[in-house]
Amino acid sequence: MELSAKQRAALASICDTFTPGDGADLPPASQLGAVDIMAALVLHNPRAAEVKQFLQLLELWDSRATQLILGGGARRFSRQTQQRRERMLLALAESNVTRKRALFQALKGAATLSYYMAPGPTGRSPVWPAIGYPGPLGTRTDAPEPALAPIRPSAPTTLDCDVVVVGSGAGGGTAAAVLAGHGLDVIVVEKGGYYDDRDFDGGELSGLSRLYAPGPSATAEGQLSILQGQCLGGGTVVNYTTSFRTPPRVRDEWAALGVPQFATDEYERCLDAVWSRLGVNSDHGRISSRDALMERGLTALGWHVDEMPRNVDGCDTGVECGRCGLGCRIGAKKSATKTWLVDAQRAGARLLVDVDVRTVTITAGRATGVAGHTADGHPVTIRARAVVAAAGSVQTPALLRRSGLTNPNIGRHLHLHPATGVWGVFAEEVRPWRAECRPGTPPNTPISTASATASSTRPPPPTRPPPCPS
Repeated sequence: MELSAKQRAALASICDTFTPGDGADLPPASQLGAVDIMAALVLHNPRAAEVKQFLQLLELWDSRATQLILGGGARRFSRQTQQRRERMLLALAESNVTRKRALFQALKGAATLSYYMAPGPTGRSPVWPAIGYPGPLGTRTDAPEPALAPIRPSAPTTLDCDVVVVGSGAGGGTAAAVLAGHGLDVIVVEKGGYYDDRDFDGGELSGLSRLYAPGPSATAEGQLSILQGQCLGGGTVVNYTTSFRTPPRVRDEWAALGVPQFATDEYERCLDAVWSRLGVNSDHGRISSRDALMERGLTALGWHVDEMPRNVDGCDTGVECGRCGLGCRIGAKKSATKTWLVDAQRAGARLLVDVDVRTVTITAGRATGVAGHTADGHPVTIRARAVVAAAGSVQTPALLRRSGLTNPNIGRHLHLHPATGVWGVFAEEVRPWRAECRPGTPPNTPISTASATASSTRPPPPTRPPPCPS
């Protein structure tokens, strides 16, 4: 599917309003290739209804009727001045109508994201040096061979197994390894592809387009987006490796809600097993200048500042570490593709990639397999004695509902932990994507990271190593 000339012109006018450039060194979005990127983001949204609505919006965007609704008067959007177009879009953001505010958030997020990611005609955007961003690192020529050998069905496929696991991330990967290790015939099915060290280049555009689910989900007003890993290893390939054990108060709460196993020694042993296999440690905690600023402020406020345990081995806590969300080029992140899925494959499990599971097959009230299709449309059927639905907190309920399950709790009770950026202007240069030596810290020395929580009692200050060499 492609945009018509009319739709593309409307999208270009929207993008150029959000990111017009500076008239000198920084080009507008339409000259940087950002319009094509935004179009790809929209058209790859798996929700056909949302794509249709957006195309209709673009078709009508420059009409007089639409501009009257948006508060722009009778003059078409494309014929308004830059200042007037900006005011019209801001009016959407400040509207009392929820759908108008949601529209603004969707347009702003996609337009600005596309502008910052666009490499431009030369492959290196002039925007990047202007904001101090060095650009993608490129792929490693010395990267090792991938450890996994997944199957990509290229024709109609039917398979049999003991257990089929839908999803290959933190839940699915672990389940597959444990089940296969006990002698069961296991098949893991992943909607995304398989990418390893030699595939990662540290680029935002390549990382977002290959490693994440297209069309980020969002709340009704568009205020909160939910990025979901979609590749072999799932979210473990793109997360930031923060590894906290389930707090006792949370375990007690879950137990009180009807799952007493969370308060037992068995669950504690399970945590120990996961911590051991992932190699969680606090030896890679050198922080960036951004984190140092936060730590300084939190310490002054009397808040608790502590080390952040991570499941990494050999992380440089520097240039590479700042691109965790785009895949780890040096293989330091102990994702499911480096741990549980390796164990599962060694135990005989089969790994299928680029297969979208649409339904769980249910016979006489029991799950008997799954059905789906490849990216090319080839049907895939897997017959099994049991099904593990581990497609994440968002996609698992969707799978169960598509399969006809009617439990009222499916899809409810989801709790999100929002993350946002807090911006400030400082006298010193702040490069948040890399750890650096700073006064009081020798190079490559782990120190406390800025993982902070409010505390009623002020803890002792973190132990400091000797100053940096002069």
